[in-house]
Amino acid sequence: MTAVLQVDPFADWTPHAKQIEVMECDARNVVMNCGRRGGKTNVGARKFFDNILADIEAGKGLPYKPPKNRKKVKKPKPRLEYWCVAPDYNMSEIQQEELSLVIPEEMIEDWNASGNFIWLKGYILIRFKSAENPKKLVGRGLAGVWLDEASKMKPEVWSGYLSYSLADKGGWTIWTTTPEGINWFAEDIVLRGQFIDAGLEEDRYQNDPEWRNFYWTSIDNPIPELQKNIQRMIETYPERYVKREIFAKFNVFHGQVYDEFDRNVHVVDIEPIDLAKRLFKVRYPDGTEKQVIFKRYIGGMDHGWNDPAVLLVVGCTNEDYYIIEESYLQHKNVLVVDNQGHLQDCLVKRYVELNTKYPMSEIWADPSEPEDISTYQRYHLPVLPADNAIGPGIRHVDSLYKVKGDTGRPNLYIARSASNTIKETENYRFKQNKDGQHQEEPEDKDNHTQDAKRYSLYNDVFGPKPRIRELG
Repeated sequence: MTAVLQVDPFADWTPHAKQIEVMECDARNVVMNCGRRGGKTNVGARKFFDNILADIEAGKGLPYKPPKNRKKVKKPKPRLEYWCVAPDYNMSEIQQEELSLVIPEEMIEDWNASGNFIWLKGYILIRFKSAENPKKLVGRGLAGVWLDEASKMKPEVWSGYLSYSLADKGGWTIWTTTPEGINWFAEDIVLRGQFIDAGLEEDRYQNDPEWRNFYWTSIDNPIPELQKNIQRMIETYPERYVKREIFAKFNVFHGQVYDEFDRNVHVVDIEPIDLAKRLFKVRYPDGTEKQVIFKRYIGGMDHGWNDPAVLLVVGCTNEDYYIIEESYLQHKNVLVVDNQGHLQDCLVKRYVELNTKYPMSEIWADPSEPEDISTYQRYHLPVLPADNAIGPGIRHVDSLYKVKGDTGRPNLYIARSASNTIKETENYRFKQNKDGQHQEEPEDKDNHTQDAKRYSLYNDVFGPKPRIRELG
């Protein structure tokens, strides 16, 4: 036991100043609200393990009667049990990776990665849990919990389950996250502790001595190569994402999803000069004109009946995207054929005509209707199921709307004729909770062209399948 207690969590680790403050804190609940790549998970693993060592040294969980034959007892009652909780099991792998750099091999009795648990010598159990289904977070009393990316979890993960599991043993918590707006984490967790300049009103903090807030930005992590990447993000990300993900501010979403969008910047007049060469004349809001040759076309498709069915055609240069035409139709069948098998007026017929005019290399579609996608594919339309990543997709599209400091221009434009796309871009809003605060989930309206736009632009870069990058 003496050898175990001589473990040094600082060994082979060079922490920055904010991380040292965390390690030196002895509050029962340690809350880290930090910018991306600021080193919060890195220090979270060390603080978690350091707290376990402190519990062992303090003799917690004693007296303890171990099972006579551990090999025959599949689930022995541990002396002390700790949980590492993440939004899903994929993210919990990050916690395991960080702990693998901290826990010395001589302390490990059994590390079962597929079973998501670690037995430390002395009958100490660490479990890795997903917060996807909070009802599964029911268990015996816990000595401590580490919640990573807590802002992404549902509120009942804490209020309905973990807080009760910790109560009977007086367990401690470690919280590591980047903010996701003013949600339950901000209201119920951060405000318990001391004031941090992260966008919440100072007079609302409760100053509970059992809770200690730590706050730092991505810039506080001094790794040179990291700082190059952070500077690149600051220059290219939309302002609100910079404030949230780099500077870890809570109060940065104010309603309009694409608040970088401005008709006086992004709406252009586009007319074809030579479709065979994909040559167009573009007139920009400042009055300048330019001939643009598109290297390829892509499409974004949102299914619909009562809601409009949308197909957007996007012209692509090396760096820029132009939404050059939209199809926006209600109460139109996907496929109608006559007795001779000839296409009648339907979405397939309309889209085949549009694809003949603008031969698209891919059309990224809402993945929720696989039968419709198969129908389009039978008629040689290059329709693929899109990765429907809403948050990352919105962030990527907004980064294209952002006017870049080095060029003074954005990377996404919309043809003036695409009137529904323009209107919905301006009206697309985040949901509000009962207190009137905006959440990071968009409202389910004014989103038909917005979904199609996100499918095309996000999947063109991050799509799940290889694509033909240029047309012949």
